[in-house]
Amino acid sequence: MLILGVAFIISPVLCQEEKTKPEAYSGTAVGTGGGVGAKSTGFDFLVNRYTSDEEVDQLATLLKEKGPDALRGAMEKLDVGRISPTGSVGNSIAVARKRQDGSDTIITIVTARIMPFVELYRGGRTKDYPFGFLQVKLNDKGEGSGQIMVAAKIRFDKKKGHYEIESYGNQYIKAVNVRPRS
Repeated sequence: MLILGVAFIISPVLCQEEKTKPEAYSGTAVGTGGGVGAKSTGFDFLVNRYTSDEEVDQLATLLKEKGPDALRGAMEKLDVGRISPTGSVGNSIAVARKRQDGSDTIITIVTARIMPFVELYRGGRTKDYPFGFLQVKLNDKGEGSGQIMVAAKIRFDKKKGHYEIESYGNQYIKAVNVRPRS
């Protein structure tokens, strides 16, 4: 399983609140292995505003003190944009962060993913992965690529003292040909 530290999402030192006009992007999600291998679909995302350091701190504290269920409950009430497969309604974006890395711009998005009734009814492992995650690295023209986790688990590891994000199963999904939408 893929485990990534998400301190870059949680840490207010790395990201500053952006107050800009809405930003819209399109890209292609390409499965490169596992159950999604050789499949692709277009996707769009719109960020109306970026999440403030204060909001991220509140979510981080909530996760640390009350766990992922409380975090999901809080994130379900947040709406800073929208991410969707082409032709679909998609999900509200709960957290959107933007930071500079040299000349590159990194946008990180986290959602409380929509889980269909049948998924909840069957009670399989996927319901333990209630978040979605997208991170893209864009050049100075706003074009780039990144990684997508359709189903992810976010937790605070008390022993290691940091936040982690874990992808469900073998999700090897790349975000490619990401470009600004006009």
